[in-house]
Amino acid sequence: MQRIDVSKLDFLRIEPRGKAVNEKFWVIDNGVKKLVKVSNNSDQDIMEHLTSVILKKLNISCVDVQLGYDLYARHNCCLITNFLIDEADVSYDILEWIPIKDNTKEKELHLCFEQIFNKFFSLNMISKDNGEQLKKQYIRILFGKCLTENIDAKLENIGLIFNEKTKQYRLPPSYDNGFSFNSFKSIGIPYCCVGYQYFEIPDIINYIVDNYFEFVDDIIVNLDNFIEELDNILINYEIKEEKKKYIMEYIKNMYEYIKTRKEIKCK
Repeated sequence: MQRIDVSKLDFLRIEPRGKAVNEKFWVIDNGVKKLVKVSNNSDQDIMEHLTSVILKKLNISCVDVQLGYDLYARHNCCLITNFLIDEADVSYDILEWIPIKDNTKEKELHLCFEQIFNKFFSLNMISKDNGEQLKKQYIRILFGKCLTENIDAKLENIGLIFNEKTKQYRLPPSYDNGFSFNSFKSIGIPYCCVGYQYFEIPDIINYIVDNYFEFVDDIIVNLDNFIEELDNILINYEIKEEKKKYIMEYIKNMYEYIKTRKEIKCK
């Protein structure tokens, strides 16, 4: 798969990095602002690109991702198109979180979702319709994170945008997907984050299918059709064969699990 040489692009600035975060910097490519994420010795660049392909096939909003190579640093990287599309767009982080502990995981999971939705509906100047839009966008993005086994779905990695011109809030397309299929070679049930608390992915899937099926019904239909395409998609990536097999099996197993849950719900 062809990579873009980012050393030939117009450099803008370095992005501050936190603990255990690889180098990031902004460039201009054909007039478009893009974030370059250096992968060092990992395959996070490929996972970012592959996840974008998968999510878009499933009709889940996702950032545009291209594979790149940094000739100066001699590292692979990916380029992510800036999702702030208007000068009036302002990006926010929803970081405040009240830890939730309950006797049952089901109730704890429910309360985490409710805390997120309460945050949406308490935003300054938000309308009921706008709050419902955020709710649907969040459910779809989280569902996509579960389908691609992305453990790193904290609220800060989902984000929030306010447009000062339209006075409307929206969630950005799904981003920060370098940790997709991160449990490769791990033992046990995969986890994902709801808000800032971790739950087993099957439990999150159950909750979404049981309570918000109308938000994800089309994704499930697309998933059925997509599985036949996945083999041909994976051929294009420089990934170890055992990891390709893992990704295929994970998505197939997830589809079968969701289909069974859907049948139980519809009885």
